Amino acid sequence: MGKIISMGINMGHDRGVAVISNGILLGAIAQERIDRIKHSSSLTIPFEAIDALLNYLHISIDEISCIGVSCTSVDIKNLHQFTKEVLSEHYNLDFSQVIPVSHHLAHAESCFNTSGFEESLIFVADGGGDVIGKMEESESLFYANGEKISLLERRLQSNYIHSFTRPQMYNYPFMNLAYKNEQISLGKKYGQITALLGYGPFGAGKTMGLSPYGTNLFDFPISKITSLQFSLEFTDILDKIYDLYKESNITYYNYIINNKANIAHTVQSYIENQTSEIVNYIVDKYHPSNLCLTGGLFLNCPLNYKIIREHPDIPMYFCPASGDEGQAIGSAYAAYKTMQSNYAISKASNFMPYLGFDYTAIEIEKSISSYGLNYTIVPLSSLARDIASEIYQNKIVALLHGRSENGPRALCHRSILANPCNPNMKNIINKRVKHREAFRPFAPTVTEEKQYDIFDIIVNSPHMLLAAQVKDSYKKLLPSITHIDGSARIQSVNKNSNILIHNMLTEFEKLSGIPVVLNTSFNDNNEPIVESPNDAISTFLRTNIDVLFIENYKIIKN
Repeated sequence: MGKIISMGINMGHDRGVAVISNGILLGAIAQERIDRIKHSSSLTIPFEAIDALLNYLHISIDEISCIGVSCTSVDIKNLHQFTKEVLSEHYNLDFSQVIPVSHHLAHAESCFNTSGFEESLIFVADGGGDVIGKMEESESLFYANGEKISLLERRLQSNYIHSFTRPQMYNYPFMNLAYKNEQISLGKKYGQITALLGYGPFGAGKTMGLSPYGTNLFDFPISKITSLQFSLEFTDILDKIYDLYKESNITYYNYIINNKANIAHTVQSYIENQTSEIVNYIVDKYHPSNLCLTGGLFLNCPLNYKIIREHPDIPMYFCPASGDEGQAIGSAYAAYKTMQSNYAISKASNFMPYLGFDYTAIEIEKSISSYGLNYTIVPLSSLARDIASEIYQNKIVALLHGRSENGPRALCHRSILANPCNPNMKNIINKRVKHREAFRPFAPTVTEEKQYDIFDIIVNSPHMLLAAQVKDSYKKLLPSITHIDGSARIQSVNKNSNILIHNMLTEFEKLSGIPVVLNTSFNDNNEPIVESPNDAISTFLRTNIDVLFIENYKIIKN
C-alpha cells in the first residue's frame, strides 16, 4: 500500500493550503501569513502558500496524489476543469485527481476530522457557501460516522446578497426594497449589521466586542422551527432600526452613531437566541451523541458558550479554524477520502491548531543579523521563568514559539503577552502596539487546571472560542482581561501539549499569585498575525513592544 498525499486548496477570502499524508494532517498555512495581506482575498490559487508548505514538509509537488479545491459563492463543480488547467500549467504536471469540494462540506470535514469524535452531527453556519441553483448555502446539518459525512438538512439564502462593500447591502435608505423578503444567513445578517456600524466586511469581532456596552433596541422575534428552515430576511432588523430613527429628532447617520453599542447588542442577542433555537431543534430531533459546530458564525465566543451551557451533557467541538482558514483542511480530507476506502483518517494524530511553520536556530539568527540587532540566548531551563518575569515587570512581551496557529486566534505561539493584573495594561497595549478600538477586550491565557477556579466555565476552553464570566473574586485582580460585562474569552493551556506556555504561567503564578497572562495576537492593527522571525522583528521594531522572544532568542528594545 503506497503513500497517499492529499492537498487541500481554498480560494476566495482567507485562501490557504493543507496537506494530509496517509490520513495524518501534516500542516496548513493561510496565504495571508506569506503575502502579509490580511485575509488575502482572491480567486487565484495561493501558489506562494502551496510552495511554502510543501517546502516546509519536504514534499515535492509531484508526490501529491490528489487535490481538493473549495471556494465561496460559486458552484465549485464548474471550476473543476479550470482549476486543473491552472495547476497543471503552473507546475507543468498533469493533475488527474482534482476534487471539487463544496464550501459547507469542507467546513464539515475540517471540523469533524479534527474533533476526535468517531460519530457526530455537524452544524455549519457562516456568511454563505456554494451556489445551489439560484440560491446559496446558508446553514447546513451533516451526520458523520467514521469516514462518511452525509448532508441531512440545509437552508438556502439569496445569492443576490453577497458583498457588504456596497452600501446598498446594509444601508436601509439605499436598499432596493424589491429584495426585502430575500432570505439571508445568520452569519451574513451579523456581517450586514457589522457593515452598518462601519466595521467593514471582516469586522464581526468588533461587533461582538462592542455588544456588551449596549442594550437591546427592541426584541426581534425568534423563529420557532420544526426543520432547519426559518425566515430571516434581507431587511430584518434594519427596517426596525430605520423605524426608530424616524421617531427620533436626529439624522439617520447620527442615530446609527449614537446607538452603535445598542445596535451591536441587538444583533448579538438575536443571533444567540436564534442559533440556540436551532441547536435545540437539532438536539430534540436527532439526539446527537456528539456535536461539531463550525463556520464563521462559531468564532462568536458568547454564542458558543451559551450553546454549551444549554446542553452541558452533549460533548461539543468548535473548530479553531471555523472561518475559511479551515477550508483547505476540509478540502484535503474530502479529497483524501476519494482515493481508497482502506486509508483511514488518523484522529489520534491531530495537533490543531499548531499546523504552520517553526524555525531553526540558523534561520532565527539569520533574521536577527539582517536587522543588525543584538540578542541573548536564554537557557531553555530558565526560559519560562524569564518570560514570566518580564511580564510581571509590566513589559509588553512578544513571543514566537513553535509552529504557528491555524485560524484567527493567537494561542501563544504568535502572541503578545502582558500583565493582566495591571489595570492600565489594556490601554497601554492599545496605544503602544495594537492601535485599535478601546472597547475591544483582550483575552486571558490560563493553565488548564486552574481555569475552573478563576472563570465560571464548565468545559475546557483551549482555543479561545468560549466567553465565560470571570468569577467575582478575580474581577478586580484581573482588570485588563475582564470585559465590561465581566466576561473573558478564555484560552486554557495543557501542561503536556504546550509545555513552555504552561511552565511560564506557573512561574507567573509564583510572582503574581494568579496563573493568567493577557494574550493578544502578535500583529499591529489591520495586518496578519506574524508568521516568520522576519515578520516578528519587523512588527517588534514598528511598535512599542518591549521584549521579543523568538524561541529562546531574546531581544530587548532600548
